Amino acid sequence: MKVNYVICLLLLLPFHSFCQSVNKDEIPFELLPSGHILVKAKIDNVQGNFIFDTGAGITVFTKTFFKKLVHTTLEDGGYTAFRATGERVDLDLYRVADFEFGGLKKAEEEISYADFDIAGIDGIISLKLLESRPFTIDFEKKVLRLESPANLAMIKRTAKKLPVQLEQSREKSLVIFSYFKINDKLNLQLALDAGAGKDIYRLNTKYLKPLNVDIADTLKVKKIQKKSEMNEAFASTIYITHLKTLAADDQPTINVKDFSVQFVNGLIYDGIIWINWLGKRITFDLQDKMLLVQR
Repeated sequence: MKVNYVICLLLLLPFHSFCQSVNKDEIPFELLPSGHILVKAKIDNVQGNFIFDTGAGITVFTKTFFKKLVHTTLEDGGYTAFRATGERVDLDLYRVADFEFGGLKKAEEEISYADFDIAGIDGIISLKLLESRPFTIDFEKKVLRLESPANLAMIKRTAKKLPVQLEQSREKSLVIFSYFKINDKLNLQLALDAGAGKDIYRLNTKYLKPLNVDIADTLKVKKIQKKSEMNEAFASTIYITHLKTLAADDQPTINVKDFSVQFVNGLIYDGIIWINWLGKRITFDLQDKMLLVQR
């Protein structure tokens, strides 16, 4: 699983404040220049700004925000996670009271916190919070909409259906995947990650050879070393190049062509991709293990 604490530092880009919608079923968001989705939520009567991250696995607050909360309970057991790069992270888990996310209200929620600070960001909200509630990310209206059964039925009649696979870990974290065909050759299961950042497509380095990528060709392939933001002793080797096509296996018209890709050594998945490009509206129906995409 991936726990994305620092969100690649891209969030240092400036953003503007935004107001909560009157319609509690529509949660407004700001789409940051980095491609991340910024939302508001209230926990224990404290409002904060959070990145909505479908690849995070677990909801994580900053230490500064966590200290503002009065009603928190430390759990006896912890959780060991792995960032997508393979870096191990050992987490303490807490129960926090009164989690409000638009019209969704939970008396308590399981979270963790980490000692990082990014201006204007109070943490990451994971997909786990919404696993039992269908919702739509509407990039045109810039709202995250909690869908009623009637609305969901209407969407199903016209949207493209993209099957997803759920990675549940001890009922504490949730990440979703779908199959995509790369260069009309490999059919890989990729994590769908709203927190990856703009135009991010990452593949495991074991697919360099099958995709005929020659890392010795320095004119076409750039090699970089990226240190972890959490542990400077941990670094990833990354090869950056271009590939021809990436298309959803079940919906080939959902595709991207001539795109920049990062091959990451030690990646724990086949790959990771951002999701904003899939469609103008993306409805998550996790009970039926389906994304409903409207382009």
